[in-house]
Amino acid sequence: MRSLLLVSCLPLFGAIDGTVINKTTSRPQPGVTVTLTKLGEGGMAPAGSAKTDRDGRFSLEGDAAGAHLLQASYEGVTYSMSLTRGQPVNGVELFVYDASRAKGAAKVDQDMILLETDGQNLVVNETLIYQNSGNTTWSNPSEGTLRFFVPEAAQSQMRVRAMSPNGMPVERTPLKASEKNVYYVDFPVKPGETRFDVSYKMPVSEPVTFTGRTLHKEGKVRLVVPRGVVAEGDGIKMLGTEPQSQATIYEVENARYTVTLSGSGAIRSLEPAERGEEEGPSIEQIPPRIYGQMYWILGLSLALLALGFWNLYQRGSGRKA
Repeated sequence: MRSLLLVSCLPLFGAIDGTVINKTTSRPQPGVTVTLTKLGEGGMAPAGSAKTDRDGRFSLEGDAAGAHLLQASYEGVTYSMSLTRGQPVNGVELFVYDASRAKGAAKVDQDMILLETDGQNLVVNETLIYQNSGNTTWSNPSEGTLRFFVPEAAQSQMRVRAMSPNGMPVERTPLKASEKNVYYVDFPVKPGETRFDVSYKMPVSEPVTFTGRTLHKEGKVRLVVPRGVVAEGDGIKMLGTEPQSQATIYEVENARYTVTLSGSGAIRSLEPAERGEEEGPSIEQIPPRIYGQMYWILGLSLALLALGFWNLYQRGSGRKA
C-alpha cells in the first residue's frame, strides 16, 4: 500500500508535443525553434528545446504534471503559450505570424495621459493601446514600433513597459531617436491588443505647465487629471468627470499642446475608509516608494477610468484629433 502511495506521488513525465501553425499562411511552420521552460516555486528553469519538422511538429520531454511556458521563435519574434497544471500537453497548437517592418493594420486605438502634481513634481503616466487587426506582426527593431515624446527635464526618469496580447508586462529600454526629445521602443506589435505604459516625473514650479506632443496620427488622445486639479490650454476640451475617481477627462485636439495645471491631487480609486494604508497613489510620497510602484498604480487607475469614461471617449469620437 505504501509503495502504491509513493508511486502516485511521483511526477508524471512524458512528451509535450504539438504543431506550430503560421496564422499568416494558415499552414504548419517548419524550422521554428520551440523552447520549454518549467515554472515552479523556485522560479523558471529551462526544460529543453527542439525545432519543428517539415510538418511543423515538435516534441519535448517534460513533467506533464507541472506548469510550463512554451515559446516559439520565428522571424525574430517570440510567441508564448502557458501550459498550466493538468492541461493537456499532447497535440498542442502554438501560433506564430509572419513579421513585417511595415505597420500594416496596427493602429493606436487609445492614448491616455494621466497627470498628477503637488506643485513641486509632475508625474506623467501615458498608456497607448495598439490594435492590430491584421494577420502579420509589426516588428521594426531599427526604428521601433512605439515612438513617443518626453520633455527634456524628465528624460533621466522615464521607464517603459510593454504587454503583448494575453502576455505579462515586461520592461523595455527606450532608445533615443534622431529627432530631439523623441524615443522609440523595439517591441513587436502582434495581432490583437498590445499595450505600452510610459512613465516619468520631473520637477515643476508654479504655475505648473506640461508640454506634450503626439506622434501617432490615428486614435484619440485623452488627458486625465485627478480631482482637485484643473487643466487649461488651447486645443483641449473637457469631456466630463469619471464618476468613481472624480477624475476630469479632456480631449486633446492638437498634436502639439501645452496645458497649465492648477491645484494638486492624485487618483483616488477608493474612499479613505475603504483604502488600506499602502493602497492608492499618493503624490506626496512619489520619491521613492510610489514612483517605484508607478506601473501598478497606472494599471489600476486606468482600468478604473476606462470603465467610467468609455461613454465620454465615444462621445468625442467624431471630433478631429
